[in-house]
Amino acid sequence: MTAIAKVSADLDTFGRDCAVTVALKITDNSCKMDEEQRALFMQLYDALSPYESVVFDESIHDLIREGRNSPSETLYERIKLEREKAMAIITQEKMKLFKASVRGSFLIAQYTA
Repeated sequence: MTAIAKVSADLDTFGRDCAVTVALKITDNSCKMDEEQRALFMQLYDALSPYESVVFDESIHDLIREGRNSPSETLYERIKLEREKAMAIITQEKMKLFKASVRGSFLIAQYTA
């Protein structure tokens, strides 16, 4: 199992919803992370197994896929609305903790794989 797959598998529902929210931020270019971190978090999103989200319905994955493949201002507006809805539930403080936790878990998983 790769390090990213291990980190992804260990996420609870809240963590998975956070990973989807970060993917939304990356997809609409509102994320402030560098390219390496963006790549890491998109790999995390891509490694998520299906789950019952508290925040999103299944159509969110289609929206992210469409935003990645055919970006447009119209899509970015739809993504922004979903992202803002999620952040109202998750909060910025919890999102920062989630990202720090993922970074730490990824480093540990790399060295124990």
